[in-house]
Amino acid sequence: MNDLPHSKAMDHFCIDRQEKLPLYEQIERNLRELILNGRLQPGETVPPEWELARIYGVSRLTVRRALDDLARQDWLFRRHGVGTFVSRPPVAVITPSQLSFSQEMSAIGRRPSSRLLSCRVIPADPTAAHRLLLAEGDPLVEITRLRLADGVPVLLETAYLSSLRFPGLQDSPTLETGSLYDCLSTQYGVVIARVDNSLKAILLDNEKARLLGAEPGSPSIFSECLAYTVEGEIVEYSFSVAHNVHSQFYFSFRRGES
Repeated sequence: MNDLPHSKAMDHFCIDRQEKLPLYEQIERNLRELILNGRLQPGETVPPEWELARIYGVSRLTVRRALDDLARQDWLFRRHGVGTFVSRPPVAVITPSQLSFSQEMSAIGRRPSSRLLSCRVIPADPTAAHRLLLAEGDPLVEITRLRLADGVPVLLETAYLSSLRFPGLQDSPTLETGSLYDCLSTQYGVVIARVDNSLKAILLDNEKARLLGAEPGSPSIFSECLAYTVEGEIVEYSFSVAHNVHSQFYFSFRRGES
């Protein structure tokens, strides 16, 4: 993809003129999606304004407005007299297309890893039991991990799964080195098909700040997550904290999406 103007990759630069969204916003969204799905890599040159204007069938002024917005949002950066380039994405990006942390990091060119802090079987407390539709006191596997991207701590995550549904999960070496969802798929035949997240702002306490390498009291994002199978069965309840210095959250909603 180093010679974008002459490659088939140019087919991915597209907008929908039937959509009511302003053209510059459509271009902005299209370029952002190309960055998120890895078709435009960090450090890669974006085609010049005149070329993008030709491809999209719009004026250079429209293209310039889209590029300016993306540059302000740190998706792109410019070098005077050289060109416009794709920025290295923030280390934590939540998008609808990726379900797991490992998938998200790999998609934006980061190396995901985990540090297993604890893994044990505990009785379900009222909150976890309610979220997982289990009885209070049912055995749960509690997994607490520090998630890293290129060795940088970005998420402190605790997950709960039924110990009866996933016997021996707490002893899986995959929890230290790989993706929990890959483990569920390969070892238990359970595929995660949907993840629901809710977000709210919090301030880091001393322990979370220490683990994330941040200052106590720093503003951060607290996320609660429910993971479902194709059949709609809830198999995981988790919550995580992301330090906002290393995080950016991007959501794209379209009418008619399920």
